Amino acid sequence: MLLLIPLIYFSLLAALFFVKHRCLNLDIAACLLLIVISISSVMIDVNDLYGDYGINENSVTLPAILLYCLQWTFFLLPLHILSSIKLVRHDPVKTPLVYVLFGVLIVSSFVMIATSLSDIRDAIIMDAVDMYRENAALREISVKTDANYAMLLPQILVCAPFPTMALFFWFYSKTFTSVPLIIRVGLLLCSIVQAVLSIITAGRAALVYWVFDFFLIFAYFYQYLSKRLKMGMVIVSSVVGVFIVGQMVAVTVSRFGEESGSNERDPFESIYAYAGQHVNNFCADINEGADAPLQIGRVFPVTNRIINHENFDLIQHYENIHAKVDILVSVFDTFGGEVYLDFGWIGYIFLLMLMFVFSAVIKINWTELKFHRVFVLVILIAAFTRGLFAWPFVGFYTTLALFISFLIMKSFQYTFKV
Repeated sequence: MLLLIPLIYFSLLAALFFVKHRCLNLDIAACLLLIVISISSVMIDVNDLYGDYGINENSVTLPAILLYCLQWTFFLLPLHILSSIKLVRHDPVKTPLVYVLFGVLIVSSFVMIATSLSDIRDAIIMDAVDMYRENAALREISVKTDANYAMLLPQILVCAPFPTMALFFWFYSKTFTSVPLIIRVGLLLCSIVQAVLSIITAGRAALVYWVFDFFLIFAYFYQYLSKRLKMGMVIVSSVVGVFIVGQMVAVTVSRFGEESGSNERDPFESIYAYAGQHVNNFCADINEGADAPLQIGRVFPVTNRIINHENFDLIQHYENIHAKVDILVSVFDTFGGEVYLDFGWIGYIFLLMLMFVFSAVIKINWTELKFHRVFVLVILIAAFTRGLFAWPFVGFYTTLALFISFLIMKSFQYTFKV
């Protein structure tokens, strides 16, 4: 069975990383997520769920499976390198700037939640599934012409990679600093702001991103955590995990029940269908997506605004692809599948080469992970967790969030004397 290849490959890769680290680490955790996806893809095949839950028909071929493994190997390279070098704490001179960063993130998150309370309340009271189906405008990733400019910064600072950044610094504060409890609580709340806001549209992805971010960052800090902290986090994570699985089953079954008959099946089918469709959908893109039109809006939304003078609309983007390609495209097909649909083989191969070159650069030049470089690590973690599903940084606000992240990195890199 071809679907066993990713499972075997990532299991061997995780074992190889464990032999090197001798404990849980970032690269091992990333492999474990890929193993879970691989197991779920096998379960989809065993239970013949093709065509249900947004899964494409069986399109698995040996070249596409091997390319899937190669794609994630290139992504795992920088994670493996960064997990193998020592993290250096921030310069004490920069402590006030650290507090400013924490404060801005916390305030922005609270502003976003406060201004969305009425929508969140309505979503809880009303049928969330109906809201998901009817409120397509809420899922359009675009910048409105009548935007409230006073909310511009908060809207940017709750986009990826900032929730991941807040969670990373929550772990950092528990491991290396003695910041007040209220700041640690604020950072943890910042990390889940997207999951809270996703209640409005009955979304599941933001919650899954948070869980994956938590797992990867916990794995990264595992070598630095005390035994007491490790045990406490494992217990809390287990309790939260049970709640999240229950919520995922409820939302997925209710959303797809009528159209897939899932209410008559094992409800956990919805979990491994949700978790494992990435492999088959990626293969469907590679095998059937050659005729997709060239589009730059999803990967380069800022460039799209400059060249085409239009805001990016994700729903319209999918419709343009579907008009040329006879497969489901608004599904989880990994970051590589989406790049292939938008830019073809040239763009896809260029992306893989770029990741390889980046890995080589950090391997040669970075002997330790200085504090200002943790922002690169945060971006990579956010890209990985979201890239498991689709292109990780969609939309104008998210692109601005990336720019701001690099500016923050530079502000921590240098110390200026006045």
